[in-house]
Amino acid sequence: MNDVLVLDNISHAFGQQPIFDNLSMSVSKNDVVSIVGASGVGKTTLFNIAAGLLVPSSGKVFINGKETTGEAGTVGYMLQKDLLLPFKSVYDNIALPLTLKGYSKAKIADIINPQLASFGLEGLEHQYPQMLSGGQRQRAALLRTYLSDNPIMLLDEPFSALDFVTKDEMYHWFSKLQKRLELTCLIITHDIDEAIYLSDQLYVLKGSPAEFTQTFSIPKCEGFLDSQDYLNLKKQIFAAIQS
Repeated sequence: MNDVLVLDNISHAFGQQPIFDNLSMSVSKNDVVSIVGASGVGKTTLFNIAAGLLVPSSGKVFINGKETTGEAGTVGYMLQKDLLLPFKSVYDNIALPLTLKGYSKAKIADIINPQLASFGLEGLEHQYPQMLSGGQRQRAALLRTYLSDNPIMLLDEPFSALDFVTKDEMYHWFSKLQKRLELTCLIITHDIDEAIYLSDQLYVLKGSPAEFTQTFSIPKCEGFLDSQDYLNLKKQIFAAIQS
């Protein structure tokens, strides 16, 4: 079985308000899957269930074939805000998951230092978060998430706080990094362009209770992002969210 994450018939309600009813999806190894939907449809709630931070009313979560429903610490989780600690250097922020595991300073250095260049942070590791650009802060947060060494990374609106130019640069950078490191990722976003650019597959979440109404496979051929086919796909996804 090649599925890293499986959500199996997930239902959930807050009080008398049903949020999901029998949602199922999977993320295969080395794939990037996005969930798009309008604000308030339950994307973050579903993420919290996948991350083990919230126990669903019914249904199960599996990671690499093992049930992890309600078990925190089984995924790397990066929120929209980078949550870098302002009183710690970039290096010490990145090192947090390794420090919490009790690794020695020497072992932490052996793990972090080879990664700094790949994440565009070489020479910045001794600065503090407030000295970095938005893109640099997001790369530091992403490296910290990566070093949690979990089989899948959940990214919650990872680039939404960035300006248009920085966001476009981050898309290019992240796509190359994902392929090189063979990352498996689940992303939630309201940005259709972001979802198309970064993903292999896209799920549309809508309704009350919410369900996956459509699934789209994203072509990865050369020139697709500059083609009429890209614009047509974007219109289809938009229509699926709005309909």
